[in-house]
Amino acid sequence: MVRLRSPVRFRLEAPFLAIKLKNKRDVIMEKLKVFFNKKTSNKVAWIALVTVILVIVIAVSSTSMASYLKKKSALANAEAEKETQNVLNQENLADTSKMSEEELKKLNEKELEEKKKKDKKTTTTTKNKYYIKVNYGAQVVTIYTYDKNGKYTVPVRACVCSTGAATPTSGVYRLSWKATWGKLFGNVWGHYCYQIVGDILFHSVPYMQNRNDTLVSAYYDRLGRKDSMGCIRLTTIDAKWIFDNCAPGTQVEFYSSSNPGPLGKPTAKKISNAPGKLKNWDPTDPDPKNPWRDYKEEEEKPDKDEDKNETVNNEVLNSEVGNNEVGNNEVGNNETANTETGNNEENSEGDNSEINNEVDNSQEDTESGSTENNEIENTEQNIEDNTETNTQKPTNEENTSDKEQNNSQVVTNNEINGL
Repeated sequence: MVRLRSPVRFRLEAPFLAIKLKNKRDVIMEKLKVFFNKKTSNKVAWIALVTVILVIVIAVSSTSMASYLKKKSALANAEAEKETQNVLNQENLADTSKMSEEELKKLNEKELEEKKKKDKKTTTTTKNKYYIKVNYGAQVVTIYTYDKNGKYTVPVRACVCSTGAATPTSGVYRLSWKATWGKLFGNVWGHYCYQIVGDILFHSVPYMQNRNDTLVSAYYDRLGRKDSMGCIRLTTIDAKWIFDNCAPGTQVEFYSSSNPGPLGKPTAKKISNAPGKLKNWDPTDPDPKNPWRDYKEEEEKPDKDEDKNETVNNEVLNSEVGNNEVGNNEVGNNETANTETGNNEENSEGDNSEINNEVDNSQEDTESGSTENNEIENTEQNIEDNTETNTQKPTNEENTSDKEQNNSQVVTNNEINGL
């Protein structure tokens, strides 16, 4: 085979190479078309698949959301219905203001029967654990439990209360209906209401709304004296205790006595002047949101004020004691002045006695003189003695005048002290 030179060879093979390249290019293009066709089909398939999944998810979520909302609304309606059932309306209860004790007892029995039918409970012979006594004379509610002999003689709890003009004055009744909130006369609300008979209830101090932060503080400050229309107002914690612990059928006795009972009469805090939202809450309310729980540290401030008042009172007392001491010192000075006047009197008397002694001594000397002295000397001695006694008389008069001056000073000092 004859080998041709490269230029010639290129010229001869060029057409074949061009055909070959074209074929390869066509093959590549075909492959690219197939690849892109597959890619687009796969993309469309993925888009379709994702769309279907999204539709399914949306449908499922919408159905589940609809069922959830339906259940939620059903629960809300049930709670609302329960809440409406758990509210007493005092206007719907029997008016007991003009009923006698016998009529009240008949009404109470009827209410208990209706309560039993509603609860579908048969009558039981079990003894109630507690017995409640309402002393409207002392404004105290005392709760008793039974002793070993089955008599209600053991005091358990004492509660300060407020009764009213329509409160029963005697009789024994039984608790029946109760509700967490009760709508009372005057468009106010009572917390932890428990029906005694007719429209006479145990409940808390009134609230403006059925919320714990709407307490009427003026009513709360009047706990412990007659202030209601006829219900027995209690602190929230006491009303809740009766609500939770005393079963329907528990006996409630009404009586009047100045003796508050074996546990005494509790006191309630005055809250009308409390700062901020405190006066809108019952201090005894066990609600965790009660702001009185965080007010314990601030309650120490009045103690500081009391300390200041005590210091001021001590200063006043000290000043009064100082004044008394000054007065005592003045009295002491007056006494010293009086003692000085007494000493002056004693000194004057002593001086007079000395002078008299000298005169006596001189007389003794003259008498004990020698017998050799003559009568002329004796007469001269007598003259001298007379002159000495004459000189002593003015001194005695001066001493008496000093006594009178001192006595006048003592009188004036005593008059000043008496004023």
